[in-house]
Amino acid sequence: MKAGITVVGNTNLDIIVADTFELPAPGTETVVPAISIRLGGSAGNLAVRCAGLELATRLVSRVGDDSSLLILEAELEIPLLETHLLRTAGTASGMTVAVESPGRDRAFLSSLGPMAAMCPSDITQQMLEADFLALAGYFLLPGMQGPALTELFQRAKAAGAQTVLDTGCPPQGWTREVRAEVLQAMDQVDVFLPNDDELHGLAGHKDTERAARELAVSTDSLVAVKMGARGAGVATPLGEWFEHRAAPVQVIDSTGAGDGFNAAFLVSLNRGADLRHALTAAVEYATKMVSTAPEKRADVTMSGAAVATAQY
Repeated sequence: MKAGITVVGNTNLDIIVADTFELPAPGTETVVPAISIRLGGSAGNLAVRCAGLELATRLVSRVGDDSSLLILEAELEIPLLETHLLRTAGTASGMTVAVESPGRDRAFLSSLGPMAAMCPSDITQQMLEADFLALAGYFLLPGMQGPALTELFQRAKAAGAQTVLDTGCPPQGWTREVRAEVLQAMDQVDVFLPNDDELHGLAGHKDTERAARELAVSTDSLVAVKMGARGAGVATPLGEWFEHRAAPVQVIDSTGAGDGFNAAFLVSLNRGADLRHALTAAVEYATKMVSTAPEKRADVTMSGAAVATAQY
């Protein structure tokens, strides 16, 4: 069965430590307001949000066979989501510890587990049968980087899918080698979904609009960039730039909001929305997410932006 989107990449559990301004000194202990465990990983979050927005979704991730898999499987039991959790026997699944505090960006500690061994051969021809093939968590998937990504996206295009890339931030920073690798991979990308920090690192400067326009024109890709509280913008291969500002809200939890934006943007395009309406719907959906407690986000819906013929 053809899916609306196949999402390939990192799916794991997140351990969220709330309101922590600094780590305790060695040998000491700090009591924090809350620690929670929930579904994490860019791919897992994107797939859940797409399915929650009623798009037939397929998720492909490599995991271990430890007890965390039981929680993962339970979190992924939702309508319209077909999961392919590829088990690696005798290994622990990847996991992320996220430290959050008001007024500062989140920090992450991640283990890759079997994700490090994921490769294009894990993706069967049937999995490629989708309107979109998205790879999320690029820098956490060493076996899917560089030529491997090119191979996967070429296969996806041959199968009739549009290709989508969400890299995340490279642990080693945006070195010259990393920038060259991503720019080469962009030759096979139809839709690129960075945040502004990632775009700045890739471009080598901090002018968001100029960086997005330059990248879209030079790679013939659609570049939708998330700008946090400022909203988001989209640059087209024709050099056009559309921007939508986010409404001010009380932020309850920002984790996963970027994945929510990506999901709403792609779902809108899949339904035939033009770029302006897709951008508006995605910003408004992500804004609702950050102002909603995680346990209630399944009830967050996308605004009924008017649908027009997509042109890009």
